[in-house]
Amino acid sequence: MDTLELAVVFDGAGVLYAPFRIIKDMGRGVTKRSRRSGLTCTDRLEKGAMAILKTDYGETLEQEDPSKFLSDVIKEKKIENKVIYKEKGISDREVTEAILRDNHVKLGDVHETMSFLRKCDILPVIGVGLIVDMAKGVIKYVIAGGINFFPGTQKLLSALHGLGVKTFVSSGDRIERDEIAVYLPDVPPDNIFGMQKPEDKRDLVMRLKAKHKVMMVGDDINDYLALCEADIAVLSLQEEADRQGKLFEIADFRIKDIEEVKDVIEEMKEYAK
Repeated sequence: MDTLELAVVFDGAGVLYAPFRIIKDMGRGVTKRSRRSGLTCTDRLEKGAMAILKTDYGETLEQEDPSKFLSDVIKEKKIENKVIYKEKGISDREVTEAILRDNHVKLGDVHETMSFLRKCDILPVIGVGLIVDMAKGVIKYVIAGGINFFPGTQKLLSALHGLGVKTFVSSGDRIERDEIAVYLPDVPPDNIFGMQKPEDKRDLVMRLKAKHKVMMVGDDINDYLALCEADIAVLSLQEEADRQGKLFEIADFRIKDIEEVKDVIEEMKEYAK
């Protein structure tokens, strides 16, 4: 296989970097760091949806009075959201309407999760996520999310750059190009995509397949469609998580360290000789 023909699409959390999640269960009033992904929390609801606020917490929310309702501040500041994961039959509009109707989550809840998150060893790239219980029409979980790269990430991306492999990042997290690109010098900024739905990831793979052999490296159910569409599906198990069995069924390779992606490429080159 000629590596110049290869494009590798990486998911973000659990693949290139370790996720740090502080989750507040609004029903129980409990705030804690969780290794359970927001996707898993969403799937455990009868009708769940997960949205990311398209805003910089430090610029728009941090100084707001903790007694204010989050929904009111979202309306006042015209903060948009991106629905990145949901049960079938739920529209993005319905999720947005539920968030705007919520009269339970206050800015103090968001501030609390962020104060916990900032005690972690993370990059200054943070976001606010909301998991909505659509059956009840309320925000069930508030999530403060941060990241830090796995030890082998920079080395791998540098190696792939040297091989002439085109690399892309397609993540469901709130990563903005101007924030994250400085930490990813071997990935062209135009190849970095944040707040991606499962369908967005799949569509990126489909577009790239017109000119490339495409490898998708993912780790969770929101990568499933892209993994199915890719020429080579690589399942990363570096981050501990609850994963659905169908992810294992479609994986051509399974890895436990991000640097193993280079080994997979080398193995494929040998096989193609």
